[in-house]
Amino acid sequence: MTESSLALDQESKRYPLSFMQEWFLTLDTGDEGGTFGSTFILVAAMRVTGPVDLAVLQGALDDVVARHEVLRTLVVRDADPPHQQVFPPCQVPLEVRDLPPVNGKSRDQVVQEMIHQAGAGSVSAREVPMLRALLGKFDERDSILILTVHHSATDAWSVNLILRDLGAFYAARRTGTPPELPPVRQYREFAQWQRANATSTAEDGAPRYWQRKLDGAREFTMPNDHGHPESYSRPYSLHVYVIGADVMSAASALATATRSTLFTVMLSAFYVLAHKLTGESDLAIRAFTAGRGELEFQNTVGLFFNCVPFRTDIADCTSFRDIVMATRETFIDAIAHELPVNVIEQTFPDFIKSRDNLRTSQFIISDIPSESGDYPILPIAEGARAVSGQQSEKEEHHDIPSGTVWNLSVEPSGEHSGSILFNLDEFDESTVKGWAAGLRRILTGAVREPDSDWRLLAGPAARQENPA
Repeated sequence: MTESSLALDQESKRYPLSFMQEWFLTLDTGDEGGTFGSTFILVAAMRVTGPVDLAVLQGALDDVVARHEVLRTLVVRDADPPHQQVFPPCQVPLEVRDLPPVNGKSRDQVVQEMIHQAGAGSVSAREVPMLRALLGKFDERDSILILTVHHSATDAWSVNLILRDLGAFYAARRTGTPPELPPVRQYREFAQWQRANATSTAEDGAPRYWQRKLDGAREFTMPNDHGHPESYSRPYSLHVYVIGADVMSAASALATATRSTLFTVMLSAFYVLAHKLTGESDLAIRAFTAGRGELEFQNTVGLFFNCVPFRTDIADCTSFRDIVMATRETFIDAIAHELPVNVIEQTFPDFIKSRDNLRTSQFIISDIPSESGDYPILPIAEGARAVSGQQSEKEEHHDIPSGTVWNLSVEPSGEHSGSILFNLDEFDESTVKGWAAGLRRILTGAVREPDSDWRLLAGPAARQENPA
């Protein structure tokens, strides 16, 4: 169903945008690589054991779209003002593909290739539903189910909710019993709640906190090699790196000892790296958070994540443990006074070095999930488990509109799997590899001797060290 045909549907409803949807509008480049371009997508995959009932699967997918309005909601960008338009429940496109015998490859390798192909695919932000499904069948007892959804309708938390709900609806249709799912609030309700409570922040002191916190601050940006291009001539590149399970275990132990989180320890290591790159000690680094402070919206699919500046001055810190404690205080205060990213940008424009040039070299890191990444077996067929796509440096990447992004995650094995998304129009590959090597060395030394002088961790400039 397309935007033009749905516009004639009298049952469609219009609602205000959330602040994050508005922020996405400011980042939209108007092309396929922008925040509303068809390549700005999220992918989830499940390995399914046992025969799949296709009619039940189709019905369960449709149930998910009926339960979560945002999957059948369009952001009408050319209206004044822009708004959300919610449409009636509709069928999810489901492709079923019999996979040919694998020659010289394992089925796991084929699964990874299919996940990568899905990530290189597209989902239109001008059609509903914004969810697509592909079932690839090796045989009647081994399948891969891949879901693709547009990022303007979801975030990583939401994708996990979609997987959970799909399993519950599949089981319910098989057994003829109601699905065991909690009540759900709709994303449009969150947007309305957010708008209605926007003025209450003045009472809880959030603007005053940020006024003090960001006074004199400038957003930290990664020093680049080639300046800021007006437009990029190529897709983004990806550098993948790994930090061993022994180092990550020690980092988790340090987090426990300091009553902080693994994210706090990793952010502290980034502060040291940032000091190493620039010589600055007063650092305001942006990181993604879940943005789900309201408990009543924990089960809501939608665009909730937020991008929060964490400003910490590490000049007076003696040891890495001191930096972790200072970062912990920063994190607690920032989350307690969290405001939507575009509200912060509009209220404190001096914090942004250049909003006229959206392709600034921002240094943004993703929050590390609180769990290791293990998922329960979902009740699809005889059981389905989530499969993560292994990051590949050979792929083309279109999933950020500008700058650099560091993605951090802890694998079930205990290793830290990291990646840096960047563009060769701005950065040399050797520079980016030097960053990753520098972070790995800083974190390794820091967790082994957290009470040592943190300045000894900085070492030589990251641009000059051997990344091998």
